[in-house]
Parts: sequence; structure tokens; C-alpha cells
Amino acid sequence: MSLGIELERAFPDHYRALILDNEVTVDAFVSHNPLPWARLWARQGHYVLADGYPCLLDGEQANAEELNWDQVDLPSLERDLMDTAWIDLIAIGNNAAQGYPLAAALTEPALKKNSVVIYGESLPEQDQYEALGFSCFCPRVGLLPIILKRAEAQGKKPALGFINTIQHNDENYHHPWPGR
Repeated sequence: MSLGIELERAFPDHYRALILDNEVTVDAFVSHNPLPWARLWARQGHYVLADGYPCLLDGEQANAEELNWDQVDLPSLERDLMDTAWIDLIAIGNNAAQGYPLAAALTEPALKKNSVVIYGESLPEQDQYEALGFSCFCPRVGLLPIILKRAEAQGKKPALGFINTIQHNDENYHHPWPGR
């Protein structure tokens, strides 16, 4: 099943934005009016909707998302990004250039024009993304206004899909993990 089909089933008739980023950044995507939200995770070589999703992304959900340490399967994600029909926008978290291979996996020029490279405070690798064909860049906190504007222009309600792209565990994350 493709990423696009998963999001289309979860959010029919919505403007679907897929965010590829670090789970500890999710609070940047919380809006005053919580948006529909779905986390996708790797299962049997493909990214699918996680159990319990979709839901609304509010502050409490964002805090819970920080402790969803999904297994990251970058080869599967790169392969799944080859088929992104039904996704209106892809936001790629730079994360100290860890997003670059995912950006390079987007082969469709039109999709690159409907993508945003997001970052924390700066993007020293911007020229490398531009060389791949990307032209929209913003801090994470600037992503929601872009999504809301584009969704409104298409007359659709926005919905957010999310895939964690950095592997965290007890050894590299400094917040106590309560387990599952």
C-alpha cells in the first residue's frame, strides 16, 4: 500500500501534507484549532497508518508523539516516496542534513515544487536542496501557515501525516521512556 493511498483513506477530501521529521519537533505543528493528524510507521517494508490514528493534533497529543520511537526504515521510506500520489505537500525536516537523502528520493519534479524543506534555526545545506530542484524553505514554525494557505486555495481542509525520520531509543534520547 502506498503512502498516498494510506493518507487518502485516512483523510478523503482533505489537503494532505506529509511531514518527514523528528518526533520531538511535533509541537511545531500544533495549531489553535487542532488539525487531523496521522502517524505512519514501518510495517513489513512499507509505511502504513499506525494504530489509533487518525486523531487531532493538540498539545497533549504532540507531547505523546515525542515518545513514539518508531523504528526508522529509511530504505523503505525512500522507496515509498517514489509513489506519492494523493499527497498534496511533503515537508522534509533537514535535521542536520539527515533529510537530504529523502529529498533526493523525490524524483518527480512537480512534487519537488509542492515540497517544503523545514529546519530549526538555519539551513546551511539550502544550496544542495536547490540543486535537487527544491525552492521552498522555512523554519518548522512557518510550515503551518503554508499548509493552511495552500489548503484554502484548493478549498480543502488540511490534514497532517507524519513519519519519524530519526531513530531514538533509551541510549540517545534524554527523556525517560515509559515503554508501551
